[in-house]
Amino acid sequence: MVLAPLLLGLALHHLAPRVVKAVLPAAPLVSVIFIVLICASIIGGSAEEVKRSGGRLLAAVFLLHAGGFGLGYLFARLLGYDKIICRTISIEVGMQNSGLGAVLARRHFADPLTAVPCAISATFHSVIGSFLAGLWRLRPEARSRGDEKTP
Repeated sequence: MVLAPLLLGLALHHLAPRVVKAVLPAAPLVSVIFIVLICASIIGGSAEEVKRSGGRLLAAVFLLHAGGFGLGYLFARLLGYDKIICRTISIEVGMQNSGLGAVLARRHFADPLTAVPCAISATFHSVIGSFLAGLWRLRPEARSRGDEKTP
């Protein structure tokens, strides 16, 4: 699930660097499309159950990721990192690998509902993370010289 694509990517990078360089600009879009398709199939297949418990499920997933983004930023600030590093840590903490969780849940559990929270989570963290990245891009922070700590 994780190791095969990683090894394939490394092999392609070393065996066909020109091809990789040509394909690289489209790679993030292709990745997003695949995650969206996986999540859409999981949520669509369990639409009735999602409608029944949707409010609580959406609130829980939103709080999970909003807490991750917020606490990541807060603790980095409390530890004295500059704002650029705090933003990076916030994104890293808030963006969980829910897509992988959805695929693993779907593959290893008989009940298809086990993958639904992961699929909704992948959607939420992508939306919140993209919003924060766009917001922070509009409000750039100057990197301080000599004041920053390295993790």
